[in-house]
Amino acid sequence: MSWARKIVLLLAPGMLLMPAAAQSPAKNSVDPHSLTITVIDENGVFVPGARVVLGNGDAAQHCETDLAGRCRLVNLSANPLQLRVEKEGFYVFTQPDIQNSGTLDVSLTHQQEVRETVSVVESSPAIDPEQVSSQEQLSGLDIINIPYPNTRDYRYALNFIPGIVLDQSAQPHIAGSEVYQTLVLLDGFNVSQPANGQLTARVSTDALRVVKVETSRVPAQFGKGPAGVLSLETGIGDDHYRFAATNFLPSFQNKKGWTLDKVDPRFTVSGPIAKGKVWFFDGLDGEYDHVIRPELPAGQDQNTIWRLGNLAKVQANVSPDDIVTASFLVNRLHDNHYKFSLLAPATTTPADIENVYVGSIKEQHSFSSDKLLEFGAAFDQFGFKLVPFGAAPYVLTPEGAQGNYYLHADTNARRWQVLANFYMPRYWHGRHDLLFGGDFDRISFDQSLQRSPLTSLNEDGSPALKSVFFNSQPSTTYNAEASGYIQDRWSVLPRLLIEPGIRFDWDEVVRRALFSPRLSGTYVLDNSGDTKISAGIGVTYQSTNMALIATPLGGSRQDTFYNTQGPPATFLTTFTVDRSELLAPRFVNWSVGLERKLPAQIFLKAEFMRRIGIHDFVYNTPSGSGGTNFILQNTREDHYQEFRIDLRRTFHQRFIVMGSYVRSTSHSNQVLDYSLDNPVLSPQVPGPYPWDAPNRFISWGLLPLLRGFDAGYSLEWRSGFPFAVISPQQQLVAPPGTYRFPPYFILNLHLEKRFHAIGFYWAIRGGFDNITNHQNPYSVNNTFGSPQFLTFSGFDRRAFTARIRFLGRK
Repeated sequence: MSWARKIVLLLAPGMLLMPAAAQSPAKNSVDPHSLTITVIDENGVFVPGARVVLGNGDAAQHCETDLAGRCRLVNLSANPLQLRVEKEGFYVFTQPDIQNSGTLDVSLTHQQEVRETVSVVESSPAIDPEQVSSQEQLSGLDIINIPYPNTRDYRYALNFIPGIVLDQSAQPHIAGSEVYQTLVLLDGFNVSQPANGQLTARVSTDALRVVKVETSRVPAQFGKGPAGVLSLETGIGDDHYRFAATNFLPSFQNKKGWTLDKVDPRFTVSGPIAKGKVWFFDGLDGEYDHVIRPELPAGQDQNTIWRLGNLAKVQANVSPDDIVTASFLVNRLHDNHYKFSLLAPATTTPADIENVYVGSIKEQHSFSSDKLLEFGAAFDQFGFKLVPFGAAPYVLTPEGAQGNYYLHADTNARRWQVLANFYMPRYWHGRHDLLFGGDFDRISFDQSLQRSPLTSLNEDGSPALKSVFFNSQPSTTYNAEASGYIQDRWSVLPRLLIEPGIRFDWDEVVRRALFSPRLSGTYVLDNSGDTKISAGIGVTYQSTNMALIATPLGGSRQDTFYNTQGPPATFLTTFTVDRSELLAPRFVNWSVGLERKLPAQIFLKAEFMRRIGIHDFVYNTPSGSGGTNFILQNTREDHYQEFRIDLRRTFHQRFIVMGSYVRSTSHSNQVLDYSLDNPVLSPQVPGPYPWDAPNRFISWGLLPLLRGFDAGYSLEWRSGFPFAVISPQQQLVAPPGTYRFPPYFILNLHLEKRFHAIGFYWAIRGGFDNITNHQNPYSVNNTFGSPQFLTFSGFDRRAFTARIRFLGRK
């Protein structure tokens, strides 16, 4: 019997064989001293995972709220009891002289950047006995407080979550994965770029309430992301009008004369539309950058970038049992010279024009018997254009690019999605929190690509390679995805929780029924709840990468190689897809973790994880030995493993220090990604992925200083990324892993002062990014034979930055 079938049989008793009369004990209990507590937030939304403590000293009882925000305590003393409810990210709720029977509703308030009263106490961290998945998170306050370059872009904050590495394009690689192998959710909806899976949706950093990452032991509710789940949760208004503004003053620079440097303002406003029933939130952010490279000649040395984004949300409590939330996100970006660098002067780069639109609506309905139904629908569209500066021939030399970019691109990727989740608890040999549901997506990808010839030159100026492109026509590629899942959280014993589940996925391209069984659990080793171990194994299938499916519709390429010892050789490069032969990429992820509360309120977390992927998509030649006729195959195998140890210390109020070390490997048996725009014509090779960092240490914190000043810092040290070496003919000379960038190190240190003036709260911050001025290059001349071979460039220098925040009255 397969282990998938065993898990199905394990789930069945909790769902099908339970007696019909097995109701919640709250309904059938004759104990008059039992109390059911429901925890909601200030907007009436249920708060799962809240820690409830009732009683005094050693006689206190405790429980954690379920997905419906409820927990129940029985056999309560007749003496006066004190209630304490807390959860990280919220203020503590306390109340003396609590009733010892019946029901009680408790409202927790999210932490705000400025407190309304000084008596409010923040929730302290604790080990969550019901957290099974391997999860890391940053709160919205963490994202605001951590000093890091490019604070206008939340993606750079992801770099300080253990297990996430950013590449040079600010794309996050979670647990050593490709970007498209992560499921990215914005308030519960998938916002990965529908065609290529990139993370391009931008939300104001001031709008985020929490960012969570789950890399292992992920519930069956989440699929299509073998690397895990990245969840972005945004805020909503409450019954107070609030306004905040950040970085609304521009900065200037003196490079070839004084000129505007950048301005990246952010504004948020929120409050009630109808107090106690309807609230709104709006987060607006913008950016203008003027980039100057003094090393380049006049006319080639400057670039300007502007961006605008806005998130608007409304929540309406239609009734005590029905909550409806609607949101709309818009992003616009215009980069005059995309990938402008010392090796790519201004006129050799294209203009990059992007837009993102995401609209969603969700309803949450609760039932009197602890059941909870959630239904939602969303639409998103991602537009992308590349427009060359002119029509001059595009030439690649060992010293850099010349002419005008060769590619004119216009693409649009769209997704329509519908989801439903239903939760209900049951009791049968312990408590079962049953969750099941499904989702349906419809995806379309439009592309129009026009390419002019490009030429590569030798060091002496003679031609090495000339490429001409053919047969590209506007096209549209479609896909439909359907999924369903069943998940059980079985509380076998007070300290033992088992989480079995199974998921079904199907899509229109692969057309195969995919079943993903998963089994994980956690056990608290001591009565104090200070030590917990977790383990699990699960199967995840990767969603179909539509950009790879659509590659053949982008045309073909004819390459002419020039050889001084003979006549030129010409090859035609084509790409084909046979959908009937495709398999869905399959990944098995297993892990074991330990959490321990140490003395002095230090929390330790150690984790080992291993992920193995087979049948991954890759373009390859039929024999695998080289050639120019590429077929999409399922021959790539991925291997990732890591050992991670984290330490975290939280002090009074919002102050915190954390550190994390990760030892990992991220390798593939076929590491090259062939495309018309990646003219590396060599047989596939094994090696590390371009974001592989075998050793990595990160740390960040916020600590109090004298006279009301706070010191914030962030630090990253890691191994340098690997890169390949190519010849002037764009052929592989040395595979990735042979050479690496130098080790990367950055320390950012800022001081901040918060104060009250002219009736408002303010915060002023100043400090240095890369305070040690460590040379961290972002580009390298990787052309073998060039006089500048292995010359690194694009260094981030020490920079003084300042920030001013207007925080309003409360």
